[in-house]
Amino acid sequence: MPLTKINFQPGVNKESTSYGAEAGWFDSNLIRFRKGHPEKMGGWTKLSGAVLDGVGRSLHMWSALDGSKYMGIGTDTKFYIEEGAAYNDITPVRRTATLASNPFTTGDAGSAIVTVTDPSHGAVTNDFVTFSGATTTDGITAAQLNTEHQITVVNANTYTITTAGSASSGDTAGGGTPTAIYQINAGLTISVDGIGFGAGLFGGPSTTYSQTTLNGLISDSATSIILTSATDFETASSTLSANVTLTSDTVSLASASAFPDKGTILVGSEKIRYGTKTSNALSDLTRNTDGTTIATHSSSAAVTFVGLIQIEDELIQYTGKTSQTLDAGVVRGVRGTTAAAHADATIVKEANDFTTFGGATASTSTLQLRLWSQDNWGEDLIFNPIDSTPYYWDKTLGLNARATALSTQTGASDTPTITRRLFVSGADRHVIAFGCNPLGETTQDLLQVRWSDQEDPFNWTPSATNTAGGQRISSGSEIISAQKTRQEILVWTDLNLHAMRFVGAPFTFGFSLLASNVSVLSPNSVITVGDRVFWMDQENFYIYTGQVEALPCSVLKYVFDDVNIDQSRKFFAASNRMFNEVMWFYVSSDATEIDRYVKFNYGEGSWDIGTLSRTAWIDRGIHANPRAIGSTVVYLHENGQNDDGSAMNSFIESGDFDIGDGEQFSFINKIIPDIEIVSTDSEATVDYVIKTRNFPGDSLITNSTSSVTSTTTQSFTRARARQTVLRIQSSSLDLGWTLGDTRLELRPDGRR
Repeated sequence: MPLTKINFQPGVNKESTSYGAEAGWFDSNLIRFRKGHPEKMGGWTKLSGAVLDGVGRSLHMWSALDGSKYMGIGTDTKFYIEEGAAYNDITPVRRTATLASNPFTTGDAGSAIVTVTDPSHGAVTNDFVTFSGATTTDGITAAQLNTEHQITVVNANTYTITTAGSASSGDTAGGGTPTAIYQINAGLTISVDGIGFGAGLFGGPSTTYSQTTLNGLISDSATSIILTSATDFETASSTLSANVTLTSDTVSLASASAFPDKGTILVGSEKIRYGTKTSNALSDLTRNTDGTTIATHSSSAAVTFVGLIQIEDELIQYTGKTSQTLDAGVVRGVRGTTAAAHADATIVKEANDFTTFGGATASTSTLQLRLWSQDNWGEDLIFNPIDSTPYYWDKTLGLNARATALSTQTGASDTPTITRRLFVSGADRHVIAFGCNPLGETTQDLLQVRWSDQEDPFNWTPSATNTAGGQRISSGSEIISAQKTRQEILVWTDLNLHAMRFVGAPFTFGFSLLASNVSVLSPNSVITVGDRVFWMDQENFYIYTGQVEALPCSVLKYVFDDVNIDQSRKFFAASNRMFNEVMWFYVSSDATEIDRYVKFNYGEGSWDIGTLSRTAWIDRGIHANPRAIGSTVVYLHENGQNDDGSAMNSFIESGDFDIGDGEQFSFINKIIPDIEIVSTDSEATVDYVIKTRNFPGDSLITNSTSSVTSTTTQSFTRARARQTVLRIQSSSLDLGWTLGDTRLELRPDGRR
């Protein structure tokens, strides 16, 4: 029988159906296209056995004059400088305080948990504090106290730490008069609903909510929830002092003194949310919430406060407690969340004033998803958390020195104290802050751009003898991102794209509008490669090469129909110049953390897709390989053929193909593979999988799987159907492959 060469077009095409992608590829994972042919991507290995504290979201590499190679790493809780695979913690300090006498109180006998009293400590959960000068307390030694601890906030004046010791007697105060050094507040790992990038705390705007832990695991149906301490978890009851009608916008109580300032009440079978408490009246009402029905209520009717707690991703309501157990009116998985099992010691947060799960009432909270911008000033590093303070690390002080605020450096003058993004410009050597506080003001202006004097990162005071200055972008409501190119700086607002160019004296920089109705999806979803800039917006991919153009994309619908837009601030762009690739890592609709990528080969114009969890990436430069963060681990990419010692599950799958538009059945009884296999194991295999179906609406059936080695000449199979799909896949260790042109012994086989 004659052989038929199956030529598939380069790139994955998911803009239509699998049958509509005939003569092309329809799905892929961990592959790339090179010279028009698919091949398995390179693997990755850990840079170090150590893990980062917090989820890493920023990488920057540079070299010092002495040849030292550094990499800045920003996470949601820490900032590190890596050298020689060692992670050096340079997280800035927020506050140093001498605590009042005996601020430590131990928990139960045998417990490692210590409660620390520090009025107005300003800490949030997951912050770090280091104590010095503490004395042994209730069997917990001075050495076990005088070290770094991670904080769990209980209220505005106290928090807990977990030590390496255990209390002898329990409930004992001590510690002397220690000094507490607080690092800058941790950021969030989850994006929130709300207003712009400044939205409030995940689950609510307050940073002083009560918090404890579960005292025992709970199932997804448990209605009795035992806490380590329920003391600070709200309960209250009263009666109505006036009728509540269907149109009432106020609820008057006999006494509201025990009710918190905002929350939810239960009257009869109706739950009512309120946002304001004035004397004995509750107002700013949302009626018939949580699936209940609006109703009238008579004076003297019972009113019960409905408590709300957050455990991991679940919200739970309750109306009463017994000792340390929430055991009355417990309703699981409320307000769009899902009931789930939770392990012993899981954190429990009081969430009464949360507007919605993941929501926010204001845009002024200091907490948000922790993103970073960073750039080196020669040997030193300038960096900042998004919408926060710029910091400076001086290389001469060593890797044990923490970064300090830019405003505290010698010679600092009018430096920004809050900014969205900053970096060092090109050859003109200015430090530029985007979305910062204007000169002489302390309030952030999200359209303000300022720059330092040329060759001086500390002097931001404009004068007739320097080039420091600033300008406010003329359109939009906030700057989303900014990116350096060879000739200019691109600045995206929420509405437009602007160019910022060095023009020299007297204006230093000039601004021009490049495109209207074009923005960028997130601060980091833009990347510069040579003289081209690529970025991702709400519904398209773009390229700038002197003019703005939408990138033709064969997987556009696949990507944008299945994204979690609420987590879009996590999305980021990356480049891999070794293979002429740009990538966007994003969160799919069913996830809350990055789990997918879409990749564009700008040399060949082809796209492919896959699943890979990476939260930051940096291309090769001073190091031979790209580096990326998988949550808390740094990986070296294009390094070997494995997933850090495990097999990679790579595949490429075609669209449906047929004979004569499916008028006749196809019969396949032989495969002539054309594949280059690279492996130290001569028996390593790549699978050729034939799937079939008779109509586009049918499910694919795996008809045969042929395991091919580097010496396989042909493989026999028997497959008969109207439509055929070819899949090449591998899951072997230390295996690489490049696909050539596959030939099939293919013939018509009649209609039946």
